[in-house]
Amino acid sequence: MTALTQYQRLEATGIWRKSAEAQRIDVIISIGESSLVITDINEKPLAHWSLAALAIKQSKDGHKLYHPDGDPSETLELGNNENEMAEAIEKLMKVVDRRRPKPGRLRIYSLASILLIISGLSIFWLPTALRDYTQKIIPEVREQEIGEAVFNEFISFVGAPCSRELGKMALDKFVSNLGFLEYTFYIVPSETIDVLHLPGKIILISKALVEDFDDPDVLAGYVLAQIQREAKSNALDELMRQMSNVEIIQFLFGKSPDAKTLRGFSKDWITKNKVSLDLDTLMKEFNNREISSLPYSYAKDVTGQTTQFLINSEKKSEKARKPSLDDSSWLALQTICGG
Repeated sequence: MTALTQYQRLEATGIWRKSAEAQRIDVIISIGESSLVITDINEKPLAHWSLAALAIKQSKDGHKLYHPDGDPSETLELGNNENEMAEAIEKLMKVVDRRRPKPGRLRIYSLASILLIISGLSIFWLPTALRDYTQKIIPEVREQEIGEAVFNEFISFVGAPCSRELGKMALDKFVSNLGFLEYTFYIVPSETIDVLHLPGKIILISKALVEDFDDPDVLAGYVLAQIQREAKSNALDELMRQMSNVEIIQFLFGKSPDAKTLRGFSKDWITKNKVSLDLDTLMKEFNNREISSLPYSYAKDVTGQTTQFLINSEKKSEKARKPSLDDSSWLALQTICGG
């Protein structure tokens, strides 16, 4: 997005309040990947707002207040002289809005007809059919929006993403080396997860995988394993299993799931995302990316007993190996959370 590139280095000051009862605090605002990142003056992350789900209202004294759509109690007010940031936010909101799909009347009539036919069929068949149909026709930008909504709920469980600048640059390099540029990666403070995928191709990584190991190939292995789990355990499908038929139909027409549904999914997904791995397929991923499987294998099991297949396959392989990240970048990545 050209407009986003123009403002990626832009920062501003402001006043943020988490809720109507909370104390107002001074913060620093920066523009991230289709989002606003709010940190305190010590660079501690406080909030991460999607530009696709941002709203503006007027305060009693006439100032503009920004807030997540549907939650006007959490507000952000820019400093008096931060006109450039205000213009940037509103311009990017317009860019995001223009990129939203705007189906024509014929498409709406066609969709309505299909839904009427589906709704007349057996109640036992309807939920599965609706989920399958929705996933086939949902635009990519819509899935990204729902992913951001889920991510904002997950923050309450895993913490706001770490955002040290050098660490973020190293993370971008790591993702590029692995060849997963279609995904959005975040390092989070929580150690209740290792790696987790969300709808919209969002990958969450625990800071423990970054700070507790000397070899970046350990992290690479966990990421490769999670990408394989994503193919077998679709997060969007699981989310829609927790949505009612009415919610799914409303979702088709652009309405996000209820906050209660998102919160319930967030709690369950942390524990449900335990799909078993096909080690042969995983080893092929290591080979395709020319990364050693040994650091990951021994990180998962120091004895090597449960990962013996990967270890033996590595020893037999004649594929060239290269580190997933160079030493200096790995050291920078290990400081992304301030460690």
